[in-house]
Amino acid sequence: MTYEPESTPPELLGSDAFGRPVYGHPLKAVQRPQAPVYGPAVPAPVQRAQGLSLGRVAVFAGATVAVSLALAVSLVAVAVSVVSLTVCVLVLRSVWRDVQKGR
Repeated sequence: MTYEPESTPPELLGSDAFGRPVYGHPLKAVQRPQAPVYGPAVPAPVQRAQGLSLGRVAVFAGATVAVSLALAVSLVAVAVSVVSLTVCVLVLRSVWRDVQKGR
């Protein structure tokens, strides 16, 4: 439907608060073209599932395994250090006794 104004002048309805004339529309209400209706310019936010998803559980499990392995490796290192220190102390004590006896 295209808008083509009619040759009849619009009717004068009166004046507004500033004294300017107010005219009625030349076409009847059913003949007036409607302005296009557009959707919102910004898309709606994506709805995401609440709670734990499979990806989050996998990341949490992977982080737990990594921390556990790091803790295990550090505890093994401490144990090896304690054993080597004990052997060193025992050997030094034996050498000290030998030195004290004069051997």
